Amino acid sequence: MIAKKMLPVFDLDPNLLDVFTKKQKQLLFGLIFEFPSVKAEKENTVPRRFVEKIREEMFQFMRNNYYGNTEHGISYMDFTIYGYAFYTLLTNHVDDGSFAGTPQEETAKLICETIEKSEMFNNEGYSDLQNFMIYQTRSYSQVNFRLYGFNSTWEEVRTKITVDGYTTMQMRIQLTVQNCEIKMFKYKDIERKAFRLIYTADGDEKARGAVIKKGKIYPNTKEDENLSIYIQSHALNRYKQRVDVLEPKERNYHIQKVLITEQKVVNFMKQFFLACTLDDAIIGYFTFFIIDNDMVVNTFLPITSENTPEGKKLHEILPLTNEDIVYLGMDKLAFYAMIDFEQIPTLKQALINSDIWKTKRAVDNANQKKGKIKIDMNKTLFVKKFIEKHEQHRAEMSFSEL
Repeated sequence: MIAKKMLPVFDLDPNLLDVFTKKQKQLLFGLIFEFPSVKAEKENTVPRRFVEKIREEMFQFMRNNYYGNTEHGISYMDFTIYGYAFYTLLTNHVDDGSFAGTPQEETAKLICETIEKSEMFNNEGYSDLQNFMIYQTRSYSQVNFRLYGFNSTWEEVRTKITVDGYTTMQMRIQLTVQNCEIKMFKYKDIERKAFRLIYTADGDEKARGAVIKKGKIYPNTKEDENLSIYIQSHALNRYKQRVDVLEPKERNYHIQKVLITEQKVVNFMKQFFLACTLDDAIIGYFTFFIIDNDMVVNTFLPITSENTPEGKKLHEILPLTNEDIVYLGMDKLAFYAMIDFEQIPTLKQALINSDIWKTKRAVDNANQKKGKIKIDMNKTLFVKKFIEKHEQHRAEMSFSEL
């Protein structure tokens, strides 16, 4: 019985339901809500294959994940269809006095009041599902083309009324669309277009332009002063090339996450960057310039660039040129998944000492989930020979200087 699984979520004893008579239980469990719906807010604005895939993924998530603690065993789908319907019926019967003067009145009121006051019911219950839908919609979004979000509502289905006259309800997800906004910027005498970053609708709030607190860059700025964020195609292309361990949908979501919701500003050698992280490890940096009240992201630096904090350490320990870095493939994240660093201890130690080993660990975690990239022994041997020759050349140069 779903209702018995539901009560422990709100710290209620499931045996409370035993006080109700057989007839009362039939009354309380006689309402079933409709399966959730997923549709475009406006027809023909979201590709049908996107709508179908998002619906399929959402239903799978709701069937396989649990409302509250897993140990209670009530899935999101069961709670949405049966559990919420039980609570609605019980509340209605308490409000209309159906239990007045009966031995069950106190129990009915206790259940309703406890659920109504619960943080789990009011705020947290659907938070995992909301986060899942944020990922789904933003993973289909392209900041230089079209961005998707969603609204979530509960609505009556008036075409379906129970024998007792109660109207069934349905969770309705409406997919929203926001076309990209373009603005021209002139920087170093060159004019290029950039795309506005958008915080898409997330079920609670409507879509709005993404901003960053001006105070993160200018310390003496007022708290309410913001910079609008734009990004140029060059930055998107460099990011795509270098963060190559993520699939397209993952990249779509990830770039919005690091530039909009988890902004981390880094000041290094009198230059500001926006750190790009993966599992809390830095994997690269976005550079930007500021014009008036706009921040424009203009490129993406790999963590091995000598212009980054970690890259500068690496070049001091193992002075490779930028050409060497690109030649070996160290400017791309896949490099860290395909190389067996145990075969190249000099390089491994250099990565550890420069704090880039954390990046390697984050890449491993991302790659292991998919098993996409395997150790490439030929590539490993190639890098090993290059590093050994590089170190031998350094040793010879040092000796000749004596």
